[in-house]
Amino acid sequence: MENNNGSNARGSVALAFLIGAVAGGVAALLIAPQTREQVRGRIKRGARDIGERGGDFARDIQHRAGNMKDAVSDARTAYRDEMDKRRAPAGSALTETGEQE
Repeated sequence: MENNNGSNARGSVALAFLIGAVAGGVAALLIAPQTREQVRGRIKRGARDIGERGGDFARDIQHRAGNMKDAVSDARTAYRDEMDKRRAPAGSALTETGEQE
């Protein structure tokens, strides 16, 4: 059976880092000498920026997935063509009805 303790530990460390970063950001916003409106504006801009980056990321993933789909389709077609060539004996041709000429 495979041991996943290393993977779980890394995931826990990453999660703890992420939580710490978010907590630090919130604390910085609360402690910083700014008006409530300024803090709200910064939060709105940050949320908008995250949304835009998320949209860019999603479009990039869709583009890459499309490229991968095309590559797989091309490889499948090339494989089928090659297998068809290997199945047909050299010098024999089949008509559309499947009969040898």
